[in-house]
Amino acid sequence: MHKQKRASAASGRVLPFIQDGDYFFEKGIKAYNRRDLYTAKKMFERAVTFQPEEPSFLCQLASTLAEIGEYEESNKYLLNALEQSGSDLSECHFFLANNFAHLGMYGDAEEHARLYMAIDPNGEFVEDTQELLDLISLETGSKTSSLPLSTEEELIKLHDEARQSIERGDLPLAQQQLREIISNHPKFWAAYNNLALTHFYKSEFDEAMDVLQDVLDKNPGNLNALCNLAIFLFHLGMDEPGGKLLERLKTVHPMHPEHRYKLGNTFGLLEEHLYANKWLQSLRKSSFVYDPVTTHMLAVSYYALGQKDLSLKTWKKVIDLDPEGHVAPFYMEKAQNDELTITGGDYQYRIPTNNQNKPKKDRQVKAMEHIQQVRKGLEKNKITHLFLLRGNKNEEAYETLRDFCLRKEESLLVKEIAATIMLEHQPERAVKLVHDDTSVEVTTASEIISMAMDVLLSVKEMGSTLDEHVLFYWAEAIKFAETTGERIFDNQKAIAAAIDHLARKQKGRSTQKGVAEQYEITVSVLSLRIKKLISWVNRNV
Repeated sequence: MHKQKRASAASGRVLPFIQDGDYFFEKGIKAYNRRDLYTAKKMFERAVTFQPEEPSFLCQLASTLAEIGEYEESNKYLLNALEQSGSDLSECHFFLANNFAHLGMYGDAEEHARLYMAIDPNGEFVEDTQELLDLISLETGSKTSSLPLSTEEELIKLHDEARQSIERGDLPLAQQQLREIISNHPKFWAAYNNLALTHFYKSEFDEAMDVLQDVLDKNPGNLNALCNLAIFLFHLGMDEPGGKLLERLKTVHPMHPEHRYKLGNTFGLLEEHLYANKWLQSLRKSSFVYDPVTTHMLAVSYYALGQKDLSLKTWKKVIDLDPEGHVAPFYMEKAQNDELTITGGDYQYRIPTNNQNKPKKDRQVKAMEHIQQVRKGLEKNKITHLFLLRGNKNEEAYETLRDFCLRKEESLLVKEIAATIMLEHQPERAVKLVHDDTSVEVTTASEIISMAMDVLLSVKEMGSTLDEHVLFYWAEAIKFAETTGERIFDNQKAIAAAIDHLARKQKGRSTQKGVAEQYEITVSVLSLRIKKLISWVNRNV
């Protein structure tokens, strides 16, 4: 070798250093064996770039992605490997089954588990596959199969595209994509939860609450929906129902790592640091241990609980996992100088803005200013929340409604709506209502408000959003009926159409003919209600 080097130098030749797929694959294997999974992932990705049709490269990358919790991305490469090799790589079905199980998509997990058993009945993973099938059966209580494999592959692709739209900030496109998924796959709950988030990011709070309520109606106990609902309620200033839901979440003990992560993240964002730490610690024996985001959140929870040394040690792990990142070095420096005041925002994997590191009192003042700015919007959201509670005839919903009736700061309309719903649910129980330092006992549901709630349902069923324009004209219709005694709500379709038309006119074009046809009434009937409402609204002008 020494002679070769001298000969090369003497002749002036440069020996080529070949970096091909095999080179990066070998480097990836070495990183994988020493459990440096993020480096392994990068090396395998480079190997696939050189040789995108090599099944062994695709499978190894997929395996690594699964170990760090990127199950959907892993599935992409597994399906690609199957496409390249046909059925030669039967173990891909076993790995797909495990990935789907981690994602909570048990029908798909069962589909691939059975495919593996059928293709390779004496294979290496037969016992593991049978165990997985048994677990799926216990989890679902059913042995029914899901959609055809080709449909599920397309579903994964579509959902991933929607998530990428959210990450890019293209929320209208994401909403369109997610609604299409929900329309075609009404039990794919992840799409509902992401759709709720897109509405929330756009400050479309009533729509976000609607979506979450839809999930919980169809899939009671959906943990992601419950966690998102808790965050939404606190953000909207609804601390009482938010606090009750948070207490419920404290009693949940999920087995699935994804659900434990969701709880840890939710408790962290809501500054319940002890519970955040509990669930984030529970992920140390899962693939999340290789995730810098989860590890950062654990470090934040340690610091919030006064365990500075543990937090610094954990942030060092973040640097090992993400050596090019800037978040952990920032937090380590602040922690070492005792300059950190932990808030929910610190659980996000990013360098905080200047405002986030201000003392808590300043942040609370800012928060209160924000609440004052959206006070009108909150009234809308409270009415929407009450409207949703009308369909929940349980004790928890009843207690939430009673809280509305007793709050001094609530408007009389909100209290009357809450009291009416309570009496609809339990007509034999009188309702105590407090307003202007006066306490009254209500024993009969308001006929006007009951009918008005039915009208609101009609507007919603026609596909209109219960926004501030709809609720303004709806509330004015209630005042009109209560003040004049005119039974404007008797013709439910007509008054619903009038409210809907006037609200649409506030946002853009709407014709009486088009709305009348949609509600299946005559233009003259609609026009009469519109004139009455307009006259009432303009009574003091």
